Amino acid sequence: MQSKETALSNLQTFRVELTDAMRQEKFREGVLIRGDFGWSEFAPFPHHTIEHSARWLQAALEMSWSKLPEPIEKQIKVNAISTSPDPKKAIEILTATGCKTLKVKLNGTNIDSDIAFLEAVISAYPEIVFRIDFNGSLKISDALNYSNRLSEFKIEYIEQPCKSIEEIKELKALTKIPVAIDENLRLANDATNPEHIKTITDVADFVVIKPIPVGGIKRFQNIAEQVIKGGRKVVVSGSMDTSIGLYETLLAQSLLAESSQMVAGAGTGSILSTDVATQTLRAHNGVIEIKRLEVDESKVTESPNQQELIQRLNMSFDFGRERNWF
Repeated sequence: MQSKETALSNLQTFRVELTDAMRQEKFREGVLIRGDFGWSEFAPFPHHTIEHSARWLQAALEMSWSKLPEPIEKQIKVNAISTSPDPKKAIEILTATGCKTLKVKLNGTNIDSDIAFLEAVISAYPEIVFRIDFNGSLKISDALNYSNRLSEFKIEYIEQPCKSIEEIKELKALTKIPVAIDENLRLANDATNPEHIKTITDVADFVVIKPIPVGGIKRFQNIAEQVIKGGRKVVVSGSMDTSIGLYETLLAQSLLAESSQMVAGAGTGSILSTDVATQTLRAHNGVIEIKRLEVDESKVTESPNQQELIQRLNMSFDFGRERNWF
């Protein structure tokens, strides 16, 4: 295993702008890492602990410093994503990408406007299938209200409606809409833990696995295998990455091959207004070609938080190295 000086010898901080705010932020930022096998990115969200940040770094170091498996397919089907409250923007993204499934992030503060949003999208695309992500923001009573109102639409699943597994289990007994779990897996102390995965597969219909936050492709494969054995479907999803990190999601979905008939949550290129690669990975006709890209340094905007990002990277490295994660 390389020394810290070698592993982190070629770094570049970055900031990319988003078309619309996500969690009140209009940008993503992090550190690009170059190793013997190419570029990767380290971009945990600010609210993540050092432990969770170290898993992001585990994925980045695996991508930069080891040979990843070759993709099994040349392209994968993906969903489009909408983070704007304006349905016109969602309709424009669907038109541009040709996706048949739309992931919508809702915070559960106004059910009537949320339903009106979905109705507006349906008026343009009557056959659209929705994935509704609440990021754990709902109480049981609100989740039940949403479930009742959403039952008239084509909903593939509602994702992480409530914060805890116990609340989601309670909701499941009261609604027929399928439920996907994301945060309860991703924010666990160890997302590969068989007992924890069983707790999730006992409740969820679908399990969302984000390859970078769980620690990379090998750990993703470990988790996915357990979820599939538990009789649940895996939804592979990105982590609001640049086109460098998004390759991990595309590769992970490809490696599932026939194990997954789900479309991947890899449509976030559509909500990047800037990127660190020459060409942003976006869907066309509902699919994205699986390509590992190079950083185009002329496209990289240095983060104004360079010092803090590098400090967090170093802390994450020390934390992970102490535990032999890399």
